[in-house]
Amino acid sequence: MAREPLDPSPERMRELGYAVVDWLVAQAAALDAAPVANLAALDVLAADVEEQLPAHPSSLTNTLEFLEQRILPRMTRTNHPRFHAYVPGPGSYYGSLGAFIAAALNPFAGSSLGGASFAALELLTLRWVAETVGYPVTAEGIFTSGGSMANLGALAAARATLDDPSTAVVYVSDQGHTSMDKAATVLGFRSDQIVRLATNASFQVEPATVIDRCRMDRARGRRPLFLSANAGTTNTGTVDPLDALADVCETEGVWFHVDAAYGGFAALTERGRASLRGMERADSVTLDPHKWLYTPFGCGCVLVNRPGSLDRAFAAHGDYLKDVAQTEVNFFDRGPELTRPARALPVWMLMRSVGVDALRRQIDADLDLAELAERLLREEPDFEVVHRGLSIVTFRLVARRDESEEGRAAREERLVQTLLEGGDVLVSGTSLGGRSALRFVVLNHRTGEAEIRRSVAALRGAVRGLHDA
Repeated sequence: MAREPLDPSPERMRELGYAVVDWLVAQAAALDAAPVANLAALDVLAADVEEQLPAHPSSLTNTLEFLEQRILPRMTRTNHPRFHAYVPGPGSYYGSLGAFIAAALNPFAGSSLGGASFAALELLTLRWVAETVGYPVTAEGIFTSGGSMANLGALAAARATLDDPSTAVVYVSDQGHTSMDKAATVLGFRSDQIVRLATNASFQVEPATVIDRCRMDRARGRRPLFLSANAGTTNTGTVDPLDALADVCETEGVWFHVDAAYGGFAALTERGRASLRGMERADSVTLDPHKWLYTPFGCGCVLVNRPGSLDRAFAAHGDYLKDVAQTEVNFFDRGPELTRPARALPVWMLMRSVGVDALRRQIDADLDLAELAERLLREEPDFEVVHRGLSIVTFRLVARRDESEEGRAAREERLVQTLLEGGDVLVSGTSLGGRSALRFVVLNHRTGEAEIRRSVAALRGAVRGLHDA
């Protein structure tokens, strides 16, 4: 039976590629006018995308129409200039081009044999990333799918230093990312081996807290193994006192990890480098280029300043890999994946295309805009600013006279829901010190002063709408 090739002719490839690029450019041009999000229940979304299994081909025009009519209207646009919820992934066009090239060339980035020149490119890009944030360029590392896998890699490297991890203790701030708990569970740590450390009024782990807990655990016959400090928490953007914590870990013999998935690239700027002083002393660092380096999802990174640690944690060789040179760098020995895409390419493409100076200026601009957002929120009588860390402002509604905490928190939930239904601006809710709060995140090269003012004005209007309801 004759069959059609899955790849079209070169001429048709070019035609299709141009059509997709034109479509993407049109979407980018219309981004500001599009809703940030469009609230719908899962059954509604499922009905939107429902169709029969295709036995026969559809045209590209038909496929793009499907996307535009049935997918994009309900899309949550994390790259939108007024998406201030969570820590967004703003992406960038140059990074997207790198991802497209990586997907089209489809190199196998698991080994030096399969990756060849792409393996060398990943090593180069890892060095660039380390240099960018002031971490030792001799560090070993690997690009991962995101910060969760990077944190797992760091903890696995620390675990591999022990013959018997059954008494080991992993310390995480009570503001630390839950991926550390997941990583510990995946690696076989019991729940009692994962200790959440209380933070101070500024949401930081204090060195004395770590010292006291290490000594208490040693007295109980346990082995303090690993401290995960924060260089920009997801909740508040808080940076722990990294230099002082590095001193403590050195004295106590504890692996010092810095989760800088969100905030690490602030080190490109002068003020960010000052806030993150001590990160360069960490045994391992997690970074997410798909956050504050503006590359597409999913691109995380772990850097380890203890040679061979990742290999000791992950190296495994089947008979089918006998042709792979063991003297070369094989990335399947640095993480749990054998088959992996060329995640370095979007990072390399972006850094090479725009240069570090432009990235530094953009991150500085994000920090300036976060300061503006804080000032504007402080000027609003309905809001109380709780904290600003890096480019995250946490705030809450001011309680009305005789209003309970539960009532105030319920109004915050309605505010987030109102904004979500309106679709023009999106912030997110959280909890701080047992009380609800709101988060306003600035981390997007498409966001300018006008968007910040528009977003705060939308918040003001939504709150007054709640007053009138």
